[in-house]
Amino acid sequence: MEMGRLYSKRLNAGRRTYFFDVKKGRDGTSYLVITEQRDDMRNRLMVFEDRVDEFVSALQEVISKMK
Repeated sequence: MEMGRLYSKRLNAGRRTYFFDVKKGRDGTSYLVITEQRDDMRNRLMVFEDRVDEFVSALQEVISKMK
């Protein structure tokens, strides 16, 4: 694994691939990078350790509305 990466998970979803990487910053804090890759395009979202609980809560709320 590359330096700073603590954990990585890959999800193939048709023409898209999602990567979930937990990394450690220079200051020692952890953060999550979610990358969507398709064809020649790549989008990234970073969620920092101090906001991950709020992020997960909002994501769970939105997912419950989808069902």
